[in-house]
Amino acid sequence: MQTSPMTNHSLEQLEEALISFSERMNGWEYEYLVLIREFDIRQGWQAWHFNNCAEWLNFKCGLSLGAAREKVRVAKSLFDLPLCSEAFAAGKLSYSKARALTRVATGRTESELLDFALSVTASHVEDHCRQLRNAQARVSTGDANRAHKARYLSRSIHEDGSMTISVQLSKEAADLVMKAIEIAMVSETSESEETFFQKQADALVEIARGYLAGGEHKKSSTADHYQVMVHVDEAALVDSGSDQSGKSDLPVESVRRIMCDASIVPITKNKQGDPLNMGRKQRVVSPPLKRALIGRDKCCRYPGCGHDKWLDAHHVMHWVDGGETSLSNTLLLCNRHHRLLHEGGYTIRRNFEGNWSFRTSSGKVIPEAPVFRADYYDDPDASRDGSEKNHEGHHEEHVVNEPIPIYAACSR
Repeated sequence: MQTSPMTNHSLEQLEEALISFSERMNGWEYEYLVLIREFDIRQGWQAWHFNNCAEWLNFKCGLSLGAAREKVRVAKSLFDLPLCSEAFAAGKLSYSKARALTRVATGRTESELLDFALSVTASHVEDHCRQLRNAQARVSTGDANRAHKARYLSRSIHEDGSMTISVQLSKEAADLVMKAIEIAMVSETSESEETFFQKQADALVEIARGYLAGGEHKKSSTADHYQVMVHVDEAALVDSGSDQSGKSDLPVESVRRIMCDASIVPITKNKQGDPLNMGRKQRVVSPPLKRALIGRDKCCRYPGCGHDKWLDAHHVMHWVDGGETSLSNTLLLCNRHHRLLHEGGYTIRRNFEGNWSFRTSSGKVIPEAPVFRADYYDDPDASRDGSEKNHEGHHEEHVVNEPIPIYAACSR
């Protein structure tokens, strides 16, 4: 039976219901932030090897990283703003207004800013707080530095052969670019039926064409830009579990991590340490294999990690232990999770289906997808055989200890 999308309520009743729901949602949002603050203070996110609470919220609660960082920041800031917290908990203050106020409010200015926020719209509050923050040299300088560091340019190619270029710049840098485009539009003769946006695109191409035509081309070599030499005995690599196996300039697991995807120059020495033979330099993971890994994995394969830059090709069974340099024995890991793996933070094993699964150092399976409930892996009432007693005293089987395939380690 389908329910009609329309109700018999009057517009006044609908308006009152919407406002009532908004107030209740504001109160729930405040309670949610209080829980986030406590979880962050107690560092509950460390159990899953995340860098901070925002990454845990991204994985467990489905928030984007940007939204998660703001949630954590607002939750912490409200601790020192009792008036704003009280208004927020009562539903009078929305999250948008609270987020703006926490950027500038102090114990001395909180009361005045709150009175202003309760009497205007959220957009007015955001503009007002932004102007106040820009006037504070100490904090606005940090904002400017962060805006500069956040600059980027990315592209995405579409099926029809066109390309979208996305650019994020600081305001002054963006104004400079737009001024150049404006000048190029004036000097460029184009058809009158073209739209303003098409003319801007043509002007950007003209700027690039002019720069390439007048600039000097610097040829670069395909050789390595630099080399770092690390000496390690073969015995230490092959028998890393022994404390008396050769010598190494670095911790042997760090060396094994570096060697997963690096250029290697094997050198044979005599007992006195004199070089007898220097082998040819060779790539452990070939460029075609690395491209195949990127095409298959897209990003770091650690559950919940979506990093798709600076990825290492990791041998699940290390090549010094007899593991093959093949697609089936390698996967992509970001620098942090690659280091964590070799330092004992977690392990990778095959399950009964032959798929790789991630486990914590204590052997617990790391789930692939977010779960909107508390995990019960550490339930003290659970019996050792993987079952748990229900209210009638019977045992109910759980499958949480079964390895989980890592097919969906990131958003494809």
